[in-house]
Amino acid sequence: MITQTSPLGLSSQSERTGIVLSPSEAEALRFLLPLSSDYPGIDRWFATKVVPGLRIGSRTLLRIERDGDLVGLGIAKKEDDERKICTVRIAPSYVGKGIGVRIFDRLLTWLDDDKPHLTVSSEKLPIFERIFEYYGFNLTSKNHGLYLPKSTEFGYNGFTTSEML
Repeated sequence: MITQTSPLGLSSQSERTGIVLSPSEAEALRFLLPLSSDYPGIDRWFATKVVPGLRIGSRTLLRIERDGDLVGLGIAKKEDDERKICTVRIAPSYVGKGIGVRIFDRLLTWLDDDKPHLTVSSEKLPIFERIFEYYGFNLTSKNHGLYLPKSTEFGYNGFTTSEML
């Protein structure tokens, strides 16, 4: 099952920000946290950037469920000056089963852009290389130490990082 969030019924609160989250938003954040050790502060980003964007329609959160459990999600941002795939996460037991392609397809459709900007860490690049090749994404920048001191963040289809290729 694929669903997209709509903020109904606020019930949870992000611990660090005090922002009230809907049940769906809180579940998405719980799913993201253990899969996001390479992005410190992802909880604050989610509460202060993603949630407000979901509520005004400049972001979407795509959920993939299997047997009622959240197994994948994607977040994208669509603004006048930027189209970006912000994050894609798949539960480890579902990696390699086509869920990533389904998420990318739906996000690209929502963005109405075949080549949106996105970044990926050097640690996660091997997981995404095939999908980036499949879509013809172009490596355009790299930034050492953007999120973690010993990691490189690779930018595709645009630039917002320090070293253009």
